Amino acid sequence: MGSWRALFVLAIAGCGTEPTRERHAGPPASVIAPRASATDEIVATVNGKPVWGSCVAIQAQRGATKQTALAQCIDFEVLAQTADQRGYALSPEVREATHTAMVSELVAKVYEDGFTTPAQFGPIWQKALAQGAWKISHENYRASSYVRIPVAETATPAEVDEAKAKADQIAAALAHETGLMGPSLLELAQKAVPGVKIDHQDVTAFRAGALDKNYAAALFGLHEIGRASAAVRTKWGWDVLVWTDDVPEAHPSDAEIAEKLLPDVKVGYFDHWVDTIGRSLGVHVELDQKNVAKLEDLP
Repeated sequence: MGSWRALFVLAIAGCGTEPTRERHAGPPASVIAPRASATDEIVATVNGKPVWGSCVAIQAQRGATKQTALAQCIDFEVLAQTADQRGYALSPEVREATHTAMVSELVAKVYEDGFTTPAQFGPIWQKALAQGAWKISHENYRASSYVRIPVAETATPAEVDEAKAKADQIAAALAHETGLMGPSLLELAQKAVPGVKIDHQDVTAFRAGALDKNYAAALFGLHEIGRASAAVRTKWGWDVLVWTDDVPEAHPSDAEIAEKLLPDVKVGYFDHWVDTIGRSLGVHVELDQKNVAKLEDLP
C-alpha cells in the first residue's frame, strides 16, 4: 500500500473538491468521498464506497506513479471508513469537515499518539534494532584518504623495496603538511614522485576492525586530522594515508537508542498498520479495470 506521508497530504488537501459550508451544528461528516466533477470516474470501491479518479490524479501530480497513487487512494478510503467506525465523524472538530479530515484525525490520534513504544512494533522493531543500533552505539570511526604505490602479488623483493622507496618519498614530502584532504594529498604525492603510478581513494569512516590491520594501525595512530602517516605496507601496496574525519565512539542507553530509531520505524510500520485495519474490517476492494485504464491518460 501507499506511504503514510502521501496519505497525510491527502488528508490535508482532500480528494476532489467540496463547497464551503457555513459553520453550524449538523449531522456527522459524510464518509462518502466527494466527486470532484461531473466527469470524475470511480476507479475502485472499498466495501462499496467509491475511490475517485480525481484522488489518483492529485497524487500522481505530486510525483507518485499511477499504480502507487491508486494504492494510496485505496488506503485512504480504508482509513476513512475506520475513522467513521470509531466515531470521528461525530467529533466537534470534524462535524463540518470532509471525510479526508477524519482520516487526518484518525492517523494523528490513533497512530501518531497511540504508537509510541518499541514493543508495539513487534518483529519490525527487532529487525530495525538489529540493522540500525550499530549506527547509534559504536566505537570510534575514522575517515581517511590515501595514496598508494601499488605492489603486485607476484612482485619480487626488489620491486617491493622500490615501491617502498617511492612511498617514503611521498611521506617525507607530506611530513610537515597540515589540513591535508583527498585532492591536496594526491597533488602533493604526484609532485613528490612525478610520473609514478599512484592509486588514490577517499575512504568513508570505519572502525579499526573493519580495515586492513596495518592501515588501521597507521590511521588510528595519527593524532591530528589532516596529518599524513609514514609509509605503511598493506596487502595492496605501500600506502601513505591522511586522517580526514572523526566519528567519536558513542554508547547511548537503550532508551536513547529507541528514541533515535523510533521515527523511522514508525514510518515503515504505517503500511502494516493500514493492512491490519483492512483485514479487521474485512475490506473488499474492487477495481474498475475500464476506468483504471483511463488513468494512463491522466496528466
